[in-house]
Amino acid sequence: MSAIRQVPESIKIVIEALKDKKVENLAVLDVTSLVPYTDYFIIGTGNSAPHVQALADTVAKLIKVPNVGGVKLEADLTSNWVLIDGDEFVLHLFQPKARTFYNLEDLWEDAPRVEV
Repeated sequence: MSAIRQVPESIKIVIEALKDKKVENLAVLDVTSLVPYTDYFIIGTGNSAPHVQALADTVAKLIKVPNVGGVKLEADLTSNWVLIDGDEFVLHLFQPKARTFYNLEDLWEDAPRVEV
C-alpha cells in the first residue's frame, strides 16, 4: 500500500487538485507528532505569482465551507509565499526563490515524508 492511501481523503483531494494545476516539487510532511495544530504540511512551488495564486485559489475553493466564510489564508503582496490553514493540513505555496530561501523541508527534517 502506498503512503498516499494512508492520508485522509481530504488531503488526497488537495494533492490531486494541486497536481492538476501543475504544482512543482510537491512534498507532504506528516507533522502529527511534531506540532499540535495540524497533521500535515503540504509544500509546493508555482513558477510565477499568478501560478501560485491559481494554486491557492483552487485549494481555497475546495475547502471553503458554505455559509461559514472564507478560508484562513496568508500571503505576501507578490505571492512569494501563500499559506492556507486547512485545519488537518497547512498548505505552503512558494515561488522558486522563496521556497529555496525558507527551505521548510530541512526545517522540518524530523517529519516523515508522505509519498505523493
